[in-house]
Amino acid sequence: MTSRRIWLILALVALALRLPDIGNPLVDLDEQMYLLVGQRMWDGAIPYVDIWDRKPIGLFLIYAVSAALPIDPIVAYHLVALAAAVATAGCIAMLVRTFAGPKAALAAAILYLVWLSLIGGRGGQSPVFYDLPMVLAAWLNWQTLAGRRRGGIAAMLLVGVALQIKPTVVFEGAFFGATLLVASWRRHRSYARVAGDAAVYAVAALLPTLIAAGAYAAMGQGGAWWFANVQSIFLRHLTPGDPIATRLIGAVIVLLVPFGLALRGLAMQRGQNRWFLAGWLSSAIIGCLLVPPYFNHYALPLLVPLAVTAGIALDRPALRWLVGLTGAVILGMSGYPHWGETATIRRQLASLATAFGQDRDRGCPFVFDAPPALYTAAHACLPTRYPFPPHLVEPSEAGAIGVDPRRELARILAARPPAIAVGRSDTMVHATLVTDYRPVAQALGVTIYRRADLLRATDRSSASVRSSSPH
Repeated sequence: MTSRRIWLILALVALALRLPDIGNPLVDLDEQMYLLVGQRMWDGAIPYVDIWDRKPIGLFLIYAVSAALPIDPIVAYHLVALAAAVATAGCIAMLVRTFAGPKAALAAAILYLVWLSLIGGRGGQSPVFYDLPMVLAAWLNWQTLAGRRRGGIAAMLLVGVALQIKPTVVFEGAFFGATLLVASWRRHRSYARVAGDAAVYAVAALLPTLIAAGAYAAMGQGGAWWFANVQSIFLRHLTPGDPIATRLIGAVIVLLVPFGLALRGLAMQRGQNRWFLAGWLSSAIIGCLLVPPYFNHYALPLLVPLAVTAGIALDRPALRWLVGLTGAVILGMSGYPHWGETATIRRQLASLATAFGQDRDRGCPFVFDAPPALYTAAHACLPTRYPFPPHLVEPSEAGAIGVDPRRELARILAARPPAIAVGRSDTMVHATLVTDYRPVAQALGVTIYRRADLLRATDRSSASVRSSSPH
């Protein structure tokens, strides 16, 4: 099987898996925020300063580039995510070819694409993008360790790029760095040379982060960058009663097939092959387990080392057929292909956005515990630099965003936004809605409330038009 044929098959499989969701604005709450930031960057908003989130700048740059494409911005980032998924799958096949045959390589890459859709990667979650530089870094690491080429600096630069998409890759990056130092020791048997290589690799891995930090420092916003990218991560805390164990168990159940195959693949290897694959997978697991609350997409980074290691076991035809059947059954149970979901959601979101943005010339409407995609759909200004609803709602974020969420919420409500979109209310918001707002639209579990005085003004205007019209 030629490489060209493998790439073509992977492109078709990825398109079939992801096509039903292309254009769906509500695939994931996080992605709505990333797109919002990316779009507002073109309006001059500076992440961490004018619009706040703790994700690294690299992720927002991906969404900003997507938003610049001359098509619907949601479709655009979904297509970019599709391209990233295909490229990652192709690189997985390339890496598996060093351990197994071409059919096993293809099966491993398809396994990645299928389970990507099963565990929260249907759209543009950050691992969909950073899996690509990480699998390339793994391939370069393996080539260097095996003595086939020297790509250590390039590998660690790729790790650095991935770090600017999601910091949790630091654990895999540390393992890759360690393997490169092992390769350096084997070649030179010199402590001085290994120490020098370690310094070079560390600088390469940190270079993209240093560039980002330097750019913010040059703008006089180094403190804002440091707080969002470093401090705030450690200020989050677990919410008592949060079902993190249930989420973790759910992720493990979904990943049972890839895990079982990976263990079989490890058992079939010996020596350097085994410890490289086992170390890579272990470092990815550590990165996943150290970052609760274990939403399903938190397990996405495991898919690359799982797929590569599973590919060794997939050299057996009977096992490939069995895994293919299992994957198809699980896909069907997940609701794939979600016929009609995207069109229905787009239509209902557009209806909500019309009501939400009707009075945007009177001020900035407010999304409370509802999809931030409403800001994008309504082309509305933002009433706060914290437009991602969980930052003002979730107890785990109290003390972790740089302001008191309750005070920020009180400030927003005191400004009397012309409309408020509410998924679920709380005491403060409910009191405001009962006193000053009236419901005008409802869909997707969201109710749009419009300020009562604006409604009365609209009614008076309509009555005046009717009375002045000829009979």
